[in-house]
Amino acid sequence: MKHPTGAIALAGNCLGMFKLPEEVAFTIARGAGARIWDTEGREFYDYVMGSGPMALGHAHPRVVAAICEQAARGTHYYHVNERAQQLAERVCRLVPCAESVKFCSDGSEATFYALRLARAFTRRSKIVKFNGAYHGHHDYAKQVLKTGHGVNDHQSIPESAGIPPEISATVVIAPYNDIEGTRRLLAPIATEIAAIIVEPVQRGFMPAPGFLDGLRVLADGIGALLVFDEVVTGFRLALGGGQEMFGVTPDLCALGKILGGGLALAAVAGRRDVLELTIPGRPDDGRSVSMTGTLNGNPLGCAAGLATLDVIEEEGVPAILRDKGLKLGAGLADAANKLSIPFLTIGAPAFQQVVFGEGPVDNAEAHSRTNLTAARRFGIELVRRGVLVVPGSKLYMSIAHDDSTHGAFLDAATNAMRAIRDQGLLN
Repeated sequence: MKHPTGAIALAGNCLGMFKLPEEVAFTIARGAGARIWDTEGREFYDYVMGSGPMALGHAHPRVVAAICEQAARGTHYYHVNERAQQLAERVCRLVPCAESVKFCSDGSEATFYALRLARAFTRRSKIVKFNGAYHGHHDYAKQVLKTGHGVNDHQSIPESAGIPPEISATVVIAPYNDIEGTRRLLAPIATEIAAIIVEPVQRGFMPAPGFLDGLRVLADGIGALLVFDEVVTGFRLALGGGQEMFGVTPDLCALGKILGGGLALAAVAGRRDVLELTIPGRPDDGRSVSMTGTLNGNPLGCAAGLATLDVIEEEGVPAILRDKGLKLGAGLADAANKLSIPFLTIGAPAFQQVVFGEGPVDNAEAHSRTNLTAARRFGIELVRRGVLVVPGSKLYMSIAHDDSTHGAFLDAATNAMRAIRDQGLLN
């Protein structure tokens, strides 16, 4: 039986993990700059920005023009194309680790393929991720730390149904920002580790001084590849991403979000000798890697990505996003202080996260001890007041955000803080 409305036909009336509660749910009709409008004509200030890709704002004229120009020349070829070659060259120029590039369709695919490449290159099977990290939707990414206080504390278990337990056995979960703890954890299994994968800024947790450098030394010492998940940080913290900002070069990195300018595009970039394992027809030495997809290197996505990176380079967008984020964070802290609410923002200014509690908050364990209920409710109250956020998650900046959008946000935030205080969620 067919349903009469699209909302019912769309499973759960959501596209993935992000689903607003029914009390504030709506459907987006269009976006421009830092604003979106729903199907009833209501305007919202957008601090989700497509979960990060829209660093230039919605419908940026140069990105729109690039997409239209390419669409008139063809939307897909399933073959090497001019725009894909140009974007690969741009990535190799900007990203420190990038000697070579292979495209895919989203950030989850990029982290998945990076790990497959590492296992093939090293001829090892285990990977290391950090507690609380998000590396996408594939089976190796959807592993969480097993609770308990025994010797097997760092075993992983699936976060989703449908993942074979055999995969969990190949994933080791280490403590973020604890290089000594990570080193001790890996010592007994060092010769089994293919890759250490890490977000340079894990969610809202900045890396402790020396942590990323320590991972570089550790990976080299045990013969594993160091993989940076730069899906969020790439081209946002700096033109060369987190690896440029923190001065640590990984063997491979996963890129996405900004790379495609709002279209479905991602990539694995890094050492040429590793990425060449994907070349069809290479010698059969047991290390050839399948990395393919119908829409890999799609020219529309590459055209949008090139136009986006043009603006990012020309206008110094990473510095702009940082300054806008610092200004918003200071305004939020001032509002909370006036209401005597324990509050801080964590993470990089360009994608900071709101916390109700006290610091330091530098890993998943510390974050779990903050008032997560208040943070989520705060987000819901913001949506109710015309500010789109993912409740309890990151706030993304774009160059389209200005004093007027920040002012509207801070007015809504002050009232939202007052509301959750009056609801007794801060006791």
